[in-house]
Amino acid sequence: MKTLLAATLALRGATLVDGTGAPPVSDALLVIRDGHVVSASAATPQAIQALPPGTKVVDVAGKWIIPGLIDAHIHAENNADLKGIFRWGVTSIRLMSEDSKLAARFAAGSRRRSDVPDVFPAAPIFTVNGGWFGQGQYGDVNLDRFPESPEGAREAVRKAKALGSPEIKLMLDDMAWCLPRPLPRMRPEIAAALLDEARKQGMRASVHAPELANALEAVAGGATALAHGVLDPIDGKMVAAMKARPVFYIPTMDIFEFLADTRGFVDSVLSDPMVTRPGTGFSAELIALYRTKGYSDGYRRRYPGFENVKRHLPSLYANLRTLHAAGVPVALGTDMWAFPGLSVSIEMDLYVRAGLTPLEAIRAATQTAARSVGAADRGTLEPGRRADFLVLSADPLQDVKNVRKIVEIWKNGETAGPRVQPKN
Repeated sequence: MKTLLAATLALRGATLVDGTGAPPVSDALLVIRDGHVVSASAATPQAIQALPPGTKVVDVAGKWIIPGLIDAHIHAENNADLKGIFRWGVTSIRLMSEDSKLAARFAAGSRRRSDVPDVFPAAPIFTVNGGWFGQGQYGDVNLDRFPESPEGAREAVRKAKALGSPEIKLMLDDMAWCLPRPLPRMRPEIAAALLDEARKQGMRASVHAPELANALEAVAGGATALAHGVLDPIDGKMVAAMKARPVFYIPTMDIFEFLADTRGFVDSVLSDPMVTRPGTGFSAELIALYRTKGYSDGYRRRYPGFENVKRHLPSLYANLRTLHAAGVPVALGTDMWAFPGLSVSIEMDLYVRAGLTPLEAIRAATQTAARSVGAADRGTLEPGRRADFLVLSADPLQDVKNVRKIVEIWKNGETAGPRVQPKN
């Protein structure tokens, strides 16, 4: 991390998108001090004159500034994973983890590092033996991820909180929509106890429930976020219930597109030279693997319900449009294992294809994602917020994929790296 010598620093001349959904500010003046935004406004003569003596002014004319991106649904196993995610401008993440204590350790460590995103854990992932995330994945030695009674479920939630988890995750799905056969699914009384105890403990609760009946159960039970899009059309009653509380909707459109047509999805992503050139975190060997027929065929065998997923894509896009139009908070999350970090820009592009504007997609990946993880101190470039932001070389409102063209990543008011720099 490059330490700044001036107590106050101002970036002048860029077009600034503040993450609130407000129109961009041309020739902006972004003033930061002690890791936070002091002001974000037009660089008028009056604003320049009002800068404190000794302010270091950095010329970023011709650039664009947006808040640091936030992925509200991701899995990572080590610091190398986190560093790969960070290099694409993702400065905060919701980490879904089986192990509450480990996730809390990741979170604490991330606050002390300049080269990884800040981690907001959702842990543990509660499921059932033999269910999704209950098929031999490592457990949580500190508590029971597979409670068999409501009392056991409540005790496990309390233990998770004691271990430092602000949020839990539930698997409320038999995966029949994509797997060859249904898996065991959590009993309703266990799910209800987990959700109710989380509410009593002041914790958030993300629920994996792509099928409509399960999503309805999750919302009725007190989920604070649906961790995936819903496959079948959502009715007005559910829309109203989600808006009233509110329940954050995390569509993870990239995962559904990936499962529906792995070959087409991967080829589309790799068609961007920004992705395949050196320095992006994706090695030549990995890219070569992604291009093989064996890679895509492997996913077709593992998830043979790809035709069913493809049939539901129109409903998934329609639900995204419906909920967004109704005012339900849409928070960007990816759950993407093939292109971690990069997947945030992939997901933003899919939102635009669904009918959102680039400005709305950026808001989903910044302000709304921050709200969904309980991070009120970030997500926008407003006075008092953390100075997590990206300096871009191209206009993300013209093409939202331009968020990949990163000149600098700033975390907590200081420049950080590595960076994904475009060829000029």
